[in-house]
Amino acid sequence: MKSEKTINLLIGWLLYPLGDLVGQLLLGKFEPERILVMTLVGGLLYRFEIPAWFRILDSVSIAGKKLTWIGRTIGAMLYFNPLWIARHVLFIYLATHHFQIGSDFNSAIAVIINCLVVGLKSFITNLPISVVGNLIIQTKLPVQYRFAGSATLSAIFAISYAIEYLLFR
Repeated sequence: MKSEKTINLLIGWLLYPLGDLVGQLLLGKFEPERILVMTLVGGLLYRFEIPAWFRILDSVSIAGKKLTWIGRTIGAMLYFNPLWIARHVLFIYLATHHFQIGSDFNSAIAVIINCLVVGLKSFITNLPISVVGNLIIQTKLPVQYRFAGSATLSAIFAISYAIEYLLFR
């Protein structure tokens, strides 16, 4: 269990910001505030909530039977849904706009709607890769390494979210 916590700690603090950094560099950008925000989000939020979700999926039983690989894959897909992506995109937005969401209520709502649209478009665009990636994670990795697998897949998606953030808004 201690090694799992160490792995989750390193992944949360390093892999998420690294994926976002690669996305930034592919777009010809380098924003230190954004790297800091993605580091904090990965280290303080994702490293706890994602492993907890995978443990929940591993403990769920329906009619006395544990979830099959299909159930765990669907469960992972339900977690990393358009709203989760929209929240991630909102973190990117906040980091790139100095934590200002707008000057009034309408502009704040416009930012939130934009993040939701980007989240939905990104989810649909990444769906084939996400299904295959989550299938591999849920069927080939023991529960203690699923966060590592998911974070690796998410780092790949962080690259695409960085690009899609510009393309889909």
